[in-house]
Amino acid sequence: MNELVLDGEIIRSEEPRFTPSGLQVFEGILHHSGEVREAGGMRRLNFETLVVAYGEVAAKLYQLPLPARITLKGYITPRSSRTQRLIVYITVSYTHLRAHET
Repeated sequence: MNELVLDGEIIRSEEPRFTPSGLQVFEGILHHSGEVREAGGMRRLNFETLVVAYGEVAAKLYQLPLPARITLKGYITPRSSRTQRLIVYITVSYTHLRAHET
């Protein structure tokens, strides 16, 4: 099984682009900061990762003002068949409004 749920902030996005078949593509950087329980103690996590989405999810992500706090669902996959560099492919995203937004 390859399922991922992750929260963080989209801190950067590339210019919108489209596949040859016309699907919108979102590429951006997600910054995650949090804690996990490991070996009976707490471990602090702080990292950035490349995230990618297509179609309606991509269009929704491009509408967000950056930085945008989100929770995403997706999976991890190699960026291409020629590399083992991993990316997070977003299938669903949920935005979190900041306290000063209505």
